[in-house]
Amino acid sequence: MKLFTYVTIMLMLMSVFSTGAFAASGGGNGNNGMGSQGNAAGNQGGEQNRVSVSGNDDPDDKGATERQQKNRDDYFAAKEKLQQINVNMNSGKINASSKEVFEVRQAYLLETIDYTISNLEDLKEKVDESQREDADEIIADLDDHISKLDAEKYIVENATTTKELAKSARNIHDIWRDAVKDAYKTRVKFVDDKVEIYLNKSTSLSERLSLEVEILQNQGEDTSELEELLLEYNGLIEQARQNRERARETYQNGGDTSGKYWSASAENLKDANAVLSRISRILQTYRQGVVSLNGDGTLLAKGNGTAVLSGDIAAEMTIDDAQLVIKDHAGDAKIKISNGSEIVLELDNSLEAEQKRALVYSDLTAKVSISGSRLTVMIKGTELDLKIEGNGSTVLSGEGTYTAVTGEESKHWASRFESGPEEYSSQEE
Repeated sequence: MKLFTYVTIMLMLMSVFSTGAFAASGGGNGNNGMGSQGNAAGNQGGEQNRVSVSGNDDPDDKGATERQQKNRDDYFAAKEKLQQINVNMNSGKINASSKEVFEVRQAYLLETIDYTISNLEDLKEKVDESQREDADEIIADLDDHISKLDAEKYIVENATTTKELAKSARNIHDIWRDAVKDAYKTRVKFVDDKVEIYLNKSTSLSERLSLEVEILQNQGEDTSELEELLLEYNGLIEQARQNRERARETYQNGGDTSGKYWSASAENLKDANAVLSRISRILQTYRQGVVSLNGDGTLLAKGNGTAVLSGDIAAEMTIDDAQLVIKDHAGDAKIKISNGSEIVLELDNSLEAEQKRALVYSDLTAKVSISGSRLTVMIKGTELDLKIEGNGSTVLSGEGTYTAVTGEESKHWASRFESGPEEYSSQEE
């Protein structure tokens, strides 16, 4: 996940936890402390679409996403029933002490507890995956909130009076209030850590870009556009840094505008990343070993080192004592690997019941044929002989020569010590 996407998701979650009122408020209008449940629920309802983001940003976790969606749907169904029963009760159509009113309130509290626990469990997973040093401490606090909610759920399930439900509603509200504080602090730390990582990387990256621009200047190249873009990039990074400091200071002082500064910082980083991509595209035209394929030409390369291919490509290669990694993102790769008369692998992934999305070989000496609509292939070894066609890109690092257009002069692979263009195209988390 790219940093800006991550920060955006975290900011949305922070907004929910900072502004959303707990649905089962214990305050009331005289109906035994239960009459405001529907109204308080409405305060949270407008924000709930954003809560679901936390469960949907991991496409591999379909089971967890479906469970959270069910909890969300059940919660809103119960809230809608509560709101309707309150309307009927206030208009005199139904008695406040009736069994129907009791059951609707009880069901609403139970769904509220389940939905609250679902969101806390989701936060626990994210904390655990983050491998933070304080993860155990945070998870212990979240488990404490969940345990209290489970205990309150038992009380609600066994309640027989409206007064008991009203007391549980107040208890649940208090538990949620404490959970909100912990969740907000945790997510603030998540965002701050990620922004800090990006900003730290940007400092060294700017220095290396400046050096590369200076080298081009010494070679007599016109670098005016690159210089302007680099100034723009540095300016955006400085704005992001300042907004981050404002957010941190505001949050530490208990102010309620920290979210505004986090949003501004994230927007600065998004704009900086866009400028970085433009810089990368320009620099690629000067770099040795970086080849863009547009479907017209054929890349022929020979050498020792590492080749990384990506895109909608077809490749023929002879490799010696090499490491070969193939990632088939679309699931339609056709691969044939042969060693003399022996066929090591012959695969049409589109026909496989269980597709092989990643293949890794070590110490491989063979002839290899690969084609697919969305491939990433890495070859590292000696005496590499490559022929590549299609739409995509190739990065050649090591010692060797290549041509991408018929009749052009041979170019050299990039030095092993040069930074690859992908480092500049976007900064990942």
